[in-house]
Amino acid sequence: MNEKIRDLKIRLMLEAEKELTEDLTEVQRYQYYLGRMQFLHYVSGKENLFEADCSGSVCLALLATGCGIRVTADVLYRKFFTKKNPEAGDIKAAFFISNYDRKLGNRLYHEGECAHVAGVAGTDVVLNCVEPYAVLRSLSDMRPVYNAMDYTVVVRGLDIHALQKASDERSDLFGADYEFTEFAELLSQEKGA
Repeated sequence: MNEKIRDLKIRLMLEAEKELTEDLTEVQRYQYYLGRMQFLHYVSGKENLFEADCSGSVCLALLATGCGIRVTADVLYRKFFTKKNPEAGDIKAAFFISNYDRKLGNRLYHEGECAHVAGVAGTDVVLNCVEPYAVLRSLSDMRPVYNAMDYTVVVRGLDIHALQKASDERSDLFGADYEFTEFAELLSQEKGA
């Protein structure tokens, strides 16, 4: 696709999305964007409205709350989603922790490291962003499958203060996509207006 046409499509989509979500709470916006990303193509290291990986999809949904970070699933687990007993109104994600050292693709995951994340889009519903594309799934259906593969599955709530601090400092924005950066700038312009 021609890059200028793609940029125009993204801008038009973002303008429409802003209107659709302007009256929603932060939690509702996060859940809306997770739902919006169903059928997004899985591409490792990406986080935009056309393609993403598991942590990229969560980071993109968090961006809709006005906070821009781009980190791995393990950093989301250890630094941002630290509420072990989230409340009903919290932004949440499900984390899949490896119970032993394992190699997945080119990556070695150590015991206790978070290898996968899925944003919680509603009651027992997560956006599972895996190859070939992201789908909304029941966490109750996913849990036994991942447990059988020797993962521990936990749901945690977002520490919004840690997220806001990192976003303000731009300290956790590692190699974000051009589109992610554009989306972040568009949202920050809107906040400043």
